[in-house]
Amino acid sequence: MDKKTAHIANKPQQKYTLMLVPNHSGKIYRFSVLAWIPKTIATLLMFTVCSLAFGTFYFSSELKDTQGDLYTEKALTNRLSQENEEHLDEIAFLKSEYQKIDKELASLKQLEHQVMDMVGLETDSDESGANRFAIENSSQSGLEDEHPIFAMVSRSASMRSAGPGLEEYHVDVEYLNNLISSQRNKMEQLVGDVEDQLEYLEAKPNKWPAQGRISSPFGERISPTNRRTTEFHQGIDIANASGTPVIASGSGIVTYSGYNGGYGRMIIISHGYGYTSVYAHNSQNLVDVGDQVAEGDTIARMGQTGRATGPHLHFEIRVHGEPKDPIDFLE
Repeated sequence: MDKKTAHIANKPQQKYTLMLVPNHSGKIYRFSVLAWIPKTIATLLMFTVCSLAFGTFYFSSELKDTQGDLYTEKALTNRLSQENEEHLDEIAFLKSEYQKIDKELASLKQLEHQVMDMVGLETDSDESGANRFAIENSSQSGLEDEHPIFAMVSRSASMRSAGPGLEEYHVDVEYLNNLISSQRNKMEQLVGDVEDQLEYLEAKPNKWPAQGRISSPFGERISPTNRRTTEFHQGIDIANASGTPVIASGSGIVTYSGYNGGYGRMIIISHGYGYTSVYAHNSQNLVDVGDQVAEGDTIARMGQTGRATGPHLHFEIRVHGEPKDPIDFLE
């Protein structure tokens, strides 16, 4: 070893001495420690304090970030909850609208049945208005199970390129309401037209006025009272026994009931729409002027009053005063 190294090795280590001296006479205690030990302890304490300070700052920052995330999550949860409540309100509104639509469809179905009854068509009483518009084999559930028409809305919406939102269902509801309103107006107009048509058909004289055989057709004929001459026969003659019931060929109002020369006892009925019918040679008239008669009502008894060679009914149909062949009208 060289002199420098030997000098360092032989150099005495620095120490600190701690003396404990009592107030009264007694033993004095001495504690000696190497000088590097307090320094090391102080360094460790400083490192520990710094570590604790850094850890406290770090975890405090993390806690603030976590609290911020929690606040964000809470705000998001509150917003989603609010949106969910709004959607529930929207769904409740849509369910209410669909219930109204179901009622409208049932009402339209009732109108349809009314029209079909008017024209004598059979109706299916078990079929509801909503079921006619139900989409079979639908994969949807929930509202669609309660309201079949919902399937039509969701199906039409699913066909769009973008996913349907509640606002799109609102558009569909508005469209359906407008469609139903339009169809209702058309159906009500149809009901009115059918009623007018039925009134016309009921008024139009097309029912045979009496049983018997046609003894003389419409048109040119040899006069039954003067075989040497011809005449234009303005109606048809239906022969049968005296007293055979004569019925109204259509509904209308009696405008004449009395005795009229060669026609004998005669009745004229105005059916409206330009139609009138004539019933002549009656043995007895059973209605008076102003009477409202329905198709098929008995209005007279067959006879041979006036210019007649035997008991029969002379029957005419006039359109705006012009005589027409009754055979073209009678069913």
